[in-house]
Amino acid sequence: MKKYEYTITTHTAEDILARISDRMAETEQLVVYCDSQGTCFFDEAPNPYTAAIVEILNAQGEQGWVLVQVALREQDMICFWRRKRYNE
Repeated sequence: MKKYEYTITTHTAEDILARISDRMAETEQLVVYCDSQGTCFFDEAPNPYTAAIVEILNAQGEQGWVLVQVALREQDMICFWRRKRYNE
């Protein structure tokens, strides 16, 4: 039987903006499209947003974590991860 361990990470809007601040020109507007229910849309946002999120997800994936679910809220992103336990 496979055994897993789980973790949850939270990434604020500031975390995402910090990752893209070096890539964006000062003239580009920093906008994330979220509705009042916490649903966020990146399809109309500049590409650095999606690149920053991919960078965050890849960093956890490099440690062996597999993304189970993402919850996007107005000001943050919550990621649920799991990975196989090897020490049992």
